[in-house]
Amino acid sequence: MRKLILISFLLFVTFSSYALLPPKYLAVKHFKQCLATKDMGSWQAWCMPVTKPKACPTSSWKQLNDLTGQDRIPNC
Repeated sequence: MRKLILISFLLFVTFSSYALLPPKYLAVKHFKQCLATKDMGSWQAWCMPVTKPKACPTSSWKQLNDLTGQDRIPNC
């Protein structure tokens, strides 16, 4: 019984901690210069333009394009 409680607690902590991590794109320098925004009605969402904006550093553009899974920024 103790093992089940411990395993349940560890799973809860693991998944709770994952949900609290900031998105990876926030760690990319100059990400704001590379992304566009999309109107979602009552809020704005970041989105990935088709082409690299002039003000976006190439290294930042590459890092943002290399994000995968849930970290990937949706296309505009």
